[in-house]
Amino acid sequence: MSNAEHFEVELTDVYHYRLSYGGQSPFFRGLEQGQLIASRCAQCGFVWLPLRPICSKCYEEAAPLQLSGGGEILTSIVLPEAPAHLKALDAQVASALVKPDGSDTCIKAFVVSKSGRFARGTRVSACFLAEIRTIADFYFIPEEDD
Repeated sequence: MSNAEHFEVELTDVYHYRLSYGGQSPFFRGLEQGQLIASRCAQCGFVWLPLRPICSKCYEEAAPLQLSGGGEILTSIVLPEAPAHLKALDAQVASALVKPDGSDTCIKAFVVSKSGRFARGTRVSACFLAEIRTIADFYFIPEEDD
């Protein structure tokens, strides 16, 4: 059967549902309050960001831990266009791996910079959008852009 013979129609479905972040809720509550909330394993002491309720190294419980919000860029790639939710900031945006201060992990996040500073080792600070719904609703800015 050729593609011309396929019967196709366009349909639009809209689903309304409530999503729970479950054990990661403290992380998202922290974003609402302008804080980065990680978790520290009670057994091995490993610090996870984003927060994990159970340590992935030793499978023990991990407790929430507030971080400073500072960090360092490990690697980044400048995006050709800012994501829709960050366009109003009128600055260059990179997708980056950032190692937050006090964390043993890194997090993939946006870095927004008017000066174009995205190099490895650049010190950054967390910033938070007014409405938090997803992990993409916070970003980092270079400390020199403050």
